[in-house]
This record gives sequence, structure tokens and C-alpha cells, in this order.
Amino acid sequence: MSEGKHVRLEQVGTTLIVSPLFTFSRFTEGELVGEWNRILQTIDGQEVQEVVVDLGFIPYFGSTLLDWMVQMWKRTQLKGGTLAVCNPSQVGREVLGIARFDKLWGIFGSRQEALESFGKA
Repeated sequence: MSEGKHVRLEQVGTTLIVSPLFTFSRFTEGELVGEWNRILQTIDGQEVQEVVVDLGFIPYFGSTLLDWMVQMWKRTQLKGGTLAVCNPSQVGREVLGIARFDKLWGIFGSRQEALESFGKA
């Protein structure tokens, strides 16, 4: 497990679990940019085939995190993988539905369910 100030990364087999640790509204903080680059490098590595975004540490999120999820999904998709989201709050689930991301990604109530959706658990 790798824990930064803003994001925790864990790897389970070929699945990278990305857990934002607090809600942020901008992508301009120097440390945040460094952590984001580390996430992208990890996704681009051969070991990662799927990504789970665990929203269990934050009660809500905005467009910055939605943009991050789209970027992670696109990079994962290029490798033939997919992305899933787990542990969203009720507000988070509504945001994902309004943005229609629930049509692109599996939205799960737990990390275990997300891993099982990849046939990994």
C-alpha cells in the first residue's frame, strides 16, 4: 500500500485500488499533481489491468475527481481493462448517475463486490 497526502494506492493482483482521502476542488496543488502522476504511471505499468476507485473516505466529490476517473478509465481501457467504483455516498451515487457514469462503470457498495466484478475475489 502506498499512502500519499491526498490519495491511497493499493494493489490486489492486477487491480489497482485508488482511494481519494479527502475532497479536493482543484488540481493545482504541487503535491496533488505529483500523486496524480504517480497514479498514472502505476496504471500504465504492466501489472495493472483494472482500477477500482474507492470513494469510501469522502462524502462527496466534484468535477475534478470525475475528470480523474475518466482519465484513469481511458488509460485502463487502452490496455483492455476496465474501471469500477465502490463505496460512494448516496450523494456520490447520485452524481455518478447524473453524469451517466453508471452506464460506463460498475458502481458497487463494497470493495469486495468491485473486485468480484473483475472475477478477482
